[in-house]
Amino acid sequence: MKKYILTIGNSGLNVISSTVIVLPFMFFLRISGTHTVLSVLPFVIFYTLRTTGIFLIRGIKTSLNSASLLKVSLYVGTLGSMFGIIGNFFPEFYMISAFFLGLSAAWLPTANTSIDFLNIKSHLLVAKNKYFTVLTLILIGYILFIPSKNSFIIFFVFYTFLYLIAIITISTINHYAVDSHDLETYSYRYLGLFVVFFVLIFSLRSSRLMNNIMQFDDFIWGSLLLAIILIVSKLFFHRSPQRRVPKVLSYIAIINGALGNYLFLFASLYVAGYYGHDDLFIRFYIPYVVGIVIAPIINKVLVKNNHHTIFIMLFVGLIMMFVRPLFSLGILLLSTTKGCLNSELNHFYVQQNNLPSDKRIWVKNTIQSTGSIIYQFIIMITGSLIVTDHNHSINELLNITSQGIPSNYSRALMLDWNLVTTTILLIMVIFYYFFYFFNYIKIKK
Repeated sequence: MKKYILTIGNSGLNVISSTVIVLPFMFFLRISGTHTVLSVLPFVIFYTLRTTGIFLIRGIKTSLNSASLLKVSLYVGTLGSMFGIIGNFFPEFYMISAFFLGLSAAWLPTANTSIDFLNIKSHLLVAKNKYFTVLTLILIGYILFIPSKNSFIIFFVFYTFLYLIAIITISTINHYAVDSHDLETYSYRYLGLFVVFFVLIFSLRSSRLMNNIMQFDDFIWGSLLLAIILIVSKLFFHRSPQRRVPKVLSYIAIINGALGNYLFLFASLYVAGYYGHDDLFIRFYIPYVVGIVIAPIINKVLVKNNHHTIFIMLFVGLIMMFVRPLFSLGILLLSTTKGCLNSELNHFYVQQNNLPSDKRIWVKNTIQSTGSIIYQFIIMITGSLIVTDHNHSINELLNITSQGIPSNYSRALMLDWNLVTTTILLIMVIFYYFFYFFNYIKIKK
């Protein structure tokens, strides 16, 4: 009986780890639909912490290892879900819910992946109940179809239940021991990046949802300052763990991060701007989530540790994004590809013996998050340049990305914007082949 309960708990943990980035995002975005400060802040807080939380945990002085971080993530996620239930009656509590769920989304997938690889290496795998997992995903899909007002409380109640049963698995990781030399020391540079990224993303997201031009201007100038800081850091600081990662492996992680933001930020903006917000669920969320669900199957059956297959899928998916009738299919293929690429990167990084064993996935996700954040800035800056080049104001860009019904101009803007952002990512993929031919052999050494 105890073994069966642990199996259910591990299945719940697996579902949360796979969905905690996406599902709270979707529900807090629904809550922000009225564009008031009270409704927008929960989404902005969740998204900002989810994106930057990895820099915070690596920047503060703490002895947390992956097992400790997983425990913290489960506890704060449970609190976040409970406050989400209260938020249905007192909306102010949605901000507290977003704070805790944002931290859980930033830390839990990283910690859980690290633990999974430890269990594989130590032959300590805990089984998952595939029927429970499938039933849970079906219920989540059903909740997404429920009208907004009813879906909020049902979602947070169900997510609280998942977190509570996932906490059961904590007893299975008490054996997790890490030597001091397998941990890394804290770094104020990560803490500085956390602060800078937090402020910039907060300004960007809140300016979009609140149509605040001054905040968007702050984001533009802050991005320029960040570029200068990163260049100086690149030139003068050489001791971070990322320096011990082969360049091609770092570059693939950056591509993976950029792909994630391209899908989740730009693709959703494109659908909203070209087809309207009412089409987001059918044309974006369904293919995106289906891609996440089938990625492990595709990775096991088709990819089989062949990174060339993944990059062919990525190349084809990006080409499909140029063809408007194939856009949603492109999202499906790219979402699947990202899941496969992420899995392969995890395997590559855990084999990097020159990194602290407990922090290999942490390093990978830090590099990946940096690529994601920088590409997000590129997306929004290129959008603003296209708008101003067409003799329109930044305010029109903010209106277009938040309006419910598309216009002729919003459709024209999205076509131009898609051409630029997709081309940039496609060029990054093409450069990968140059990296591979000259540097990939270093990974094997």
